[in-house]
Amino acid sequence: GQAAAWRGVLAAIAVVESIQPGKRLRHATLARTAISQFTRGRRFFDTLYKPALGFRVPSDDTIACRCEEVTAGEIRAAVDEGCAGPNQVKAFLRCGMGPCQGRLCGLTVTEIVAQRRGIPPAEAGHFTARFPAKPVTLGEIAALPYGQAAIDAVVR
Repeated sequence: GQAAAWRGVLAAIAVVESIQPGKRLRHATLARTAISQFTRGRRFFDTLYKPALGFRVPSDDTIACRCEEVTAGEIRAAVDEGCAGPNQVKAFLRCGMGPCQGRLCGLTVTEIVAQRRGIPPAEAGHFTARFPAKPVTLGEIAALPYGQAAIDAVVR
């Protein structure tokens, strides 16, 4: 909503300032103030409506990552074997690599890792967001075979 729009303003200001070093836009303070106003009750509501621990940290036989069919028990075993955070669990078990890219299981994996290690979830960390596609060069694209249908699809 509103806070996201102001975060966009901050991002635009950062771009302008990176292109023109030394240029300081005074709207940054206004944007930060607006973001603070629009998000000030967030921590309260997050605490008030936080799901019970049983929902955030499921039993061993519960599937924590639906896309890759990884159970909470498998995540705990990975932590016991030395995985320090969600990204290592992701590398070992593929949690967060399915079609949802961790949007459904990310918080659950973080909570399981944090509980198993006896640390707060913020300290355990979160999945590193990555673009789900592999970058390709223009040369690779140009080398792809194509026919008349491909040409007709893009030519207007």
